[in-house]
Amino acid sequence: MNEIITVAGIGIISTGLIIILKQYRPEFAFGTLLASGIIILLYIVSCLDRTVDYIVDIISVSGIDHKKFMILFQSIGIIILSEISAEICSDCGQGSVSSKIILAGKAIVLMNAMPLYSEIIDIIKNLLNV
Repeated sequence: MNEIITVAGIGIISTGLIIILKQYRPEFAFGTLLASGIIILLYIVSCLDRTVDYIVDIISVSGIDHKKFMILFQSIGIIILSEISAEICSDCGQGSVSSKIILAGKAIVLMNAMPLYSEIIDIIKNLLNV
């Protein structure tokens, strides 16, 4: 609960600061927007330590290949970074760049998951041969 209060506080304060800067010093507004996004992202990553440790424990107990979970975590990271980047571009009025970043994120997730697709195809082939 405290984490969301901290993130919301940072977001509200930075938004107020950005609005003021746009009126008086618009060249600093983008830097403030970028800095606040990075601060929030780093804060969230620092809060995830316990969750990651818990997930690693579950993976080690489950006996499932950890490479499959790594693909999942990499894909989640790609999605989060592409969404944040796209939102920053969108906030700056660059909707075209924003949509291209989202498209690139989807394509990279697709490429990242290729080993899983080939494994699924092998499973289907084995099932059809039985």
